[in-house]
Amino acid sequence: MKPTLHQGLTGTSSTVVSEAMTAPALADQFPAFAGLPSALSTAGLIGFVEQASMELLAPHLDEGEFSVGIDVELTHTVATPGGDLLTADLQVIQVERRAVLIAVTVSDAESVISVGRHRRAILDRARFVQRLSEKASRLD
Repeated sequence: MKPTLHQGLTGTSSTVVSEAMTAPALADQFPAFAGLPSALSTAGLIGFVEQASMELLAPHLDEGEFSVGIDVELTHTVATPGGDLLTADLQVIQVERRAVLIAVTVSDAESVISVGRHRRAILDRARFVQRLSEKASRLD
């Protein structure tokens, strides 16, 4: 981690809600989603928050480091249709050893749809891949 990763760091990220981010798009993997209206899914919201958080942290990581989500605490209080613009406002509220806590507010074109916090761990990519490979080999 570079010293530029500090409490108070802020960022903003935007995306358009694609069909893949809606609840029915999850039906192939999770059939109960098939009958839901075509609105932003909570899974899609979380994916967007993770993407925005990775974008915020990336310039502040050392060579060979990356971040992974380890905790998500978000509301999802307003339905958002496909095609609507999402904007995430983020602020680092804590940097503790190899973990970063980020405050998040997500809005669509009309209102705030989500508030909460997201924690990410900063990991060494080579070590992570090695451990993952070892675990996968035990599945055979």
